[in-house]
Amino acid sequence: MKSWSLRHIGLLCLAGICLPLCGCAGSNTPSLTPVPSPINLMLPQSLRIHPFTALRDLEDANGVRGLDVRIEALDAYGDTTRAYGDFRFELYTFRNVSTDPKDVKIAAWDVPMLEAKANLSHWNNITRAYEFKLQWTQPAKPGQKFVLVATFSSPFNQRIFAEYVVVAGQ
Repeated sequence: MKSWSLRHIGLLCLAGICLPLCGCAGSNTPSLTPVPSPINLMLPQSLRIHPFTALRDLEDANGVRGLDVRIEALDAYGDTTRAYGDFRFELYTFRNVSTDPKDVKIAAWDVPMLEAKANLSHWNNITRAYEFKLQWTQPAKPGQKFVLVATFSSPFNQRIFAEYVVVAGQ
């Protein structure tokens, strides 16, 4: 058995320090823009999909059906906050009797909200939540379940997720 010399150990330590710094470690996560403390505590840390989220006729779409999504971004204190970044919504069929209820992905929507005007267009001051009207014209039987997954990514913090079971007709 070959013994490790101090030189070998030193080279391994140097590689462990240098590879992540030069981006050669194989990580494909984007680098985050640093946000100073304590402002970083006001960035979104988690998402909550509001129970008013449902499949329904969209008010502004002349009888077009879709998902009316209400979502809250929560900061480090659990208070609602603004979320500057990109939202992605994915809708899955529901899988019964499973630890992971997501089955087949049937729809996806991307909503960029890094710009202030786009962000404001989805914000509701009364509920302190974002509102999204996502068109989806597929038929759904009353009582049919779906899984909605919301993902928020931003250059300022880690990617965060939320999941919610939507029941058609409720």
